[in-house]
Amino acid sequence: MKGIDFVLTDQNLYLSLDSTAERASLNSKSLDTLFQQSDMRHCVLDDNAFINACQHLTEHDDSLIRIGQCLPASITLQLSDDQMQAHAEVIAPQGGAALTMNQILKTLRAEGITSGIRRQAMEKLVLHSMNGEPGTSLTLLIARGRPPIDGDDARFEALTMDARERVLQPQEVDGNKVDMRDLGEIISVEPGTPLLRKISPTPGSPGFTVKGVATPPIPGKNRDLHAGNGTEVKEDDPMILIAARQGLPRLIDNAAHVDDVLTMRKVDATTGHVSYEGSVIINGNVGPGMKVVAGGDVTVSGYVDSAIIEAGGNVTITKGVIGQQSEAHDEGHEVSDVPEHSAQVTAKGSLWVSYSQYATLHGETGVIVDKQLTHCHVVSGGSICLGGEGKEARGKLIGGTVDAANHIYAGQIGAPAGTKTHVVLQSPKADPEYLADKSRLAAELKAELILIKRFSRARDRARYRLEAAPLKKFLHTLDQKLENHRRNATVLRIQVQELQKRAPERQMIVVHANRVLYSGVVFHSDYETKRIDENRGPSSLILKNGSFSYQYVG
Repeated sequence: MKGIDFVLTDQNLYLSLDSTAERASLNSKSLDTLFQQSDMRHCVLDDNAFINACQHLTEHDDSLIRIGQCLPASITLQLSDDQMQAHAEVIAPQGGAALTMNQILKTLRAEGITSGIRRQAMEKLVLHSMNGEPGTSLTLLIARGRPPIDGDDARFEALTMDARERVLQPQEVDGNKVDMRDLGEIISVEPGTPLLRKISPTPGSPGFTVKGVATPPIPGKNRDLHAGNGTEVKEDDPMILIAARQGLPRLIDNAAHVDDVLTMRKVDATTGHVSYEGSVIINGNVGPGMKVVAGGDVTVSGYVDSAIIEAGGNVTITKGVIGQQSEAHDEGHEVSDVPEHSAQVTAKGSLWVSYSQYATLHGETGVIVDKQLTHCHVVSGGSICLGGEGKEARGKLIGGTVDAANHIYAGQIGAPAGTKTHVVLQSPKADPEYLADKSRLAAELKAELILIKRFSRARDRARYRLEAAPLKKFLHTLDQKLENHRRNATVLRIQVQELQKRAPERQMIVVHANRVLYSGVVFHSDYETKRIDENRGPSSLILKNGSFSYQYVG
């Protein structure tokens, strides 16, 4: 059609007619076809633009009428509540100009975003504004803060072997063979021998938000060395404990002791019961009805047969613990009706045994079984590992009752015959004062974040609704309030991080059956009982907040 053109003025699109145009022949369809063939085809048309234009131009002598607008590319930023991430949404231009890298940088700086900016994301947004379909949007993570790296807790490194390491490392003979009866010389240390080294906690590394605000790490927890009997802190190095006398070293976590050592070939009716303040090493078996009580470690290189062992340190039994039930019990007994056993082993430290059946085993800091537990009662505040540690465990837990406050690792739990096996789990109890503080801080932080979000939205709306002069005054007042609430939120987050130091060390307990979990296993917590009614493959049962959840890990 002659005499018709499309004109752009200040981003407004106009339909222009000169004196040669035939107004009577104008129709919306032909105008739309002409528009789609023009250089302005990417501009945004008003609703019913050509219908309204035809009607107006046939009734009036105007030569110019607005039909739409050409929009440049636009960018909108969305900042996360914790200011650790910023997303940018770019809408491709509709007849207007594309974005440049400098425009994106200016937009980021205007919002105070100066750190963790991702150049690759900026380049993708610019390309979208140049080549994307008009009006389409692309949202990318354009800036990311760095979370703080919390410090490591203090830890303690053994500088000498103890009785357990000796008894679990038989002496080598003739190349690759070992003599299980030859456990070498008794580990004895002289005064001044280094026993235990403290490795200090680390402070951690601070992070930063996308606005460049530093986020402090939680420093590692500090614990002191504990000089037990027969030990002292090294005079010129307070990070090391040394022996103050000759004897057998005993290491438990952050403490070291040097005990006098009583060595015996066996314990039976010919030797009588044993009660000793130091450590006891028995190179043979402990017979039925016998009792061994030691203030330090107890190491048995043979069997414990229907006997009682009590140790103030660790207990290591290289062969088995074998006992009998003192009363008749069937497999259907309730968990509260745990039978008494003629074999009982109690350790203030950890307990290591090759295998055990019909015995009560109590290791305060952990129980390690090399092969199998059968119809035993096991109690521990530490981890219980059968046949290895973690997910490498391959040992068997069959029947009996396990009372645990920490993770349990086994290859098999239960038996094909559906043998009743009870696992009682108790999560660490949180301090009531801690729970109250946690609830209060969570409520206060939530309130501040709601206000921050509300003020941020009001700020965005004001830019489109207010003129320049009132906008400047409004934003000045609003930004002051916004900054105050953000400062309050930062203070509350720091208080929450400090509160975490009082949190229970473990909020959940995981039971891993790395090969099979049989029917007949019953899990108990303070609030719930879960029965396994069918055989399952590699599985994890997780106790969190008093409730169980099942996870297949095969």
